[in-house]
Amino acid sequence: MAGEDSVRVAKNTGYLFLRMILVLVVGLYTSRVVLRALGFTDFGIYNVVGSVVVFFGFLRLALTNATYRYIVYALGEGDTAKLRKTYSMAINCHVILAVSLLVILEAIGIPVVRHGLNIPPERLPAAMWAYQFSILTFAFSILQTPFNSNVIAHEKMDFYAIVSILEVLLKLGLAFIVASSGFDKLIMYAMLLTASAIIIFLFYVVYCKIKFKDCVFRFCWDGKLVREFASYSGWSLLVNAADVSITQLISIFFNLFLGVIANAALGVANQVIGQLNSFMGTFTQAFDPQIIKSYASGRRDYFYSMIYSTSKITFLLMLFICLPLAANIDFVLKVWLGEYPADAAVFIKALIIYVLIDSFQSPLWQAVHATGKLKIHQILMFCVKILAIPAMYFALKLGASGAVTLLIWALVNLISAVVRTVYMKTLIDLDLKKYLKEVVLTIVLVAALSVPGVMLLSSYLGVNLKSFLISSSVAVLVVGGLSYFAALNAKEREILKSLPVIGRVLTKFAR
Repeated sequence: MAGEDSVRVAKNTGYLFLRMILVLVVGLYTSRVVLRALGFTDFGIYNVVGSVVVFFGFLRLALTNATYRYIVYALGEGDTAKLRKTYSMAINCHVILAVSLLVILEAIGIPVVRHGLNIPPERLPAAMWAYQFSILTFAFSILQTPFNSNVIAHEKMDFYAIVSILEVLLKLGLAFIVASSGFDKLIMYAMLLTASAIIIFLFYVVYCKIKFKDCVFRFCWDGKLVREFASYSGWSLLVNAADVSITQLISIFFNLFLGVIANAALGVANQVIGQLNSFMGTFTQAFDPQIIKSYASGRRDYFYSMIYSTSKITFLLMLFICLPLAANIDFVLKVWLGEYPADAAVFIKALIIYVLIDSFQSPLWQAVHATGKLKIHQILMFCVKILAIPAMYFALKLGASGAVTLLIWALVNLISAVVRTVYMKTLIDLDLKKYLKEVVLTIVLVAALSVPGVMLLSSYLGVNLKSFLISSSVAVLVVGGLSYFAALNAKEREILKSLPVIGRVLTKFAR
């Protein structure tokens, strides 16, 4: 790593690491309060109703990818005029998208919620109110996107961390309000989430207006840039559509074949996986801008080294967290929630496999976005990922359990990872032999040496505090030791040592 870039990445990772810890702890506790306040039925209803709104999120994600890529690329080129125009047009496009989706969701979503979902008749009015507030929350999340992308592109991770912490604290506060309210709790919860989204949106708007003088909104319309956004977003739309469709259809499939309680279990699992994805984003967000900027500035050696190192480090850090969690998930859920839907634990284990596959692929996603050449990659990914929908549907129709269905999804994700990696040879001239040796073989070896033993140990010790402490300690020592001394090279160990908190621990341990 270049010295200045290394310091910036390390500093930003420190901010994001602090964010991750606080967001994880507060977020999980908030989920406990919300589940107890709403109950299994209303929690399941909110999960499935929200899935109708988020189903259209692939449109937002497609435009988000274009916005982030073009802003970061303009920063990498050092073109201020292009940066300002890109930022202004991104805001215009997101306003148009937010208004359009409000109209679509009102026209299409209401009949789906009223007649297409398995909702108890006595809770339908509350579900309809929850749906309306979910639409508004979604609209403000769309409007926030260009401002959020601007903050991350400028690598202002301190502000990003502060606002993220504020957001989870707001959600914790509203969860307590819901728990003590005499009003319908489902409606109150949805309404307060909308209020929280508006507050966070305003924080981003004010900060961007004050902080980024090189990136100020000016009303303009550039048809050429809109066409570039549309082309980029259009190809990005393919994979985003597949991912969002699969995620939301899982909720709908579970609702149709397994019932509301299964949706509640899936909702709990999604809360945990959401926090794990947040943890993964903690590290990848510190590195992602550097991948795109290094490509834009022509620093190819740095570009490739970022891909190899980030792929490996992200997976190992995720395994470091996921293995103790998977081994003790029943104990964690008992302490966290008290009572919880029976299938939540096995759902979480299945989804952890999906997350681990995603973790080492994240830098390759950013490499694709850095090139701007999405067409072939997106077509390949769409063709593979979309197979999960019929596979999961027919599995459930034939009587498969929810856990088996989620494992099918993870298997399809693994196939897509293989296809993406092979295609990188053509797109960025990735050295497949080096990638397989330095990344894939390394992480597979660490996983194979650590996972079976820790899982068997936890199973033998049972579900209790002693088992949690012993198996978690063994997992941390085995994964940490194998990663630091066997998986990482000297350069990567220095990167870890430069990180706040982690670096100090490793320095003392190495002595």
